Amino acid sequence: MQTRHDLRIRPHKVGCVCQPFELGPYVTISQETLAQEGAAIAARVLTARKDYGHLELGSGRKARLVPGDIIIGVLGSRAALRGFCGRPPSELRPGDRLQLLNQGGVIGLAEGSHAGLGAPIDVEVLGTPVRQGKPLLLSDYGLEVRSELPAALPPVLLIVGTCMHAGKTTAAAVITRYLRGMGRVVHAGKVTGVASIGDLLMFADNGAEQTLSFLDCGIASTCYRDDIPQVARTLLSHLAEEKPDLIVLEMGDGLLGEYGVDSVLADETLRDAITGVVLAANDTVGAIAAAEQLQQAGLKVRVVVGPATDSSVGPKALGRLGLDSANVLLEAKRVCVLATAGMLEGPSS
Repeated sequence: MQTRHDLRIRPHKVGCVCQPFELGPYVTISQETLAQEGAAIAARVLTARKDYGHLELGSGRKARLVPGDIIIGVLGSRAALRGFCGRPPSELRPGDRLQLLNQGGVIGLAEGSHAGLGAPIDVEVLGTPVRQGKPLLLSDYGLEVRSELPAALPPVLLIVGTCMHAGKTTAAAVITRYLRGMGRVVHAGKVTGVASIGDLLMFADNGAEQTLSFLDCGIASTCYRDDIPQVARTLLSHLAEEKPDLIVLEMGDGLLGEYGVDSVLADETLRDAITGVVLAANDTVGAIAAAEQLQQAGLKVRVVVGPATDSSVGPKALGRLGLDSANVLLEAKRVCVLATAGMLEGPSS
């Protein structure tokens, strides 16, 4: 039931973070705004950017934003080393100014500018999208929570990195394509990060038959949360239901970021469920430090990938320390063989 505070709008662009809401072309918004992480938000774009000036839609297409665009996103946090940082505001009113923190549509109060990127896009709050008078919250649209892992799990290949943009998603996609070419059934998930549809589309494009992320658990971003191990258990349980040959699980951000990767690795049940680890690294020192940290958690790196392997220098240095490595662009098959050796049983179809 609408109130005198409700408005009916037709947004120009809707961020992919809103996919769980399955919004139609028209959206009802309340001017009684909700300042809560995971709450949908309608806003008007105030500024533009040449770079990082797009909104990733539910289709995966990145649409350029121009001042005056009315968009729908979700309040959330981001803590990116190579991107913008911010959190949801503690109070919210129509007319307030917030910032677009990522291209998926996560909106919050930015913590200053980025040295390389400058300032994020400013937006003016219009209101909170509602359905049947109730604010739209991602937490109301999540998968059934699973606190325990199933007794039997397929092999789980974990993809971790020293930092964002280290090549994790590319490695996951290449390995998925390799296994799919062998007739294997692969499911893929992303446990940590900030909402974006691009990674899941890349997994699917390369042969993953089922894809899920933390967004499917009702979370726009895994920053500053203490429930990420439960998110990991929920995703693993759902991805395992149809008994794939292997689950590829990517951990967005780096081992020491704010997205909860460390909490997953500290969980004994989840560690025991991991069959192998692929490490994406930007440099050799980072690779060595990350491999040591993983070893302390009881996890052995099967292969190092990423920019640290772009020339012969990195692999030689890593090899002297007993770390196998390969470049996904130059040695895709070697990456896949090292990553999955001994993990699969039975003949391929």
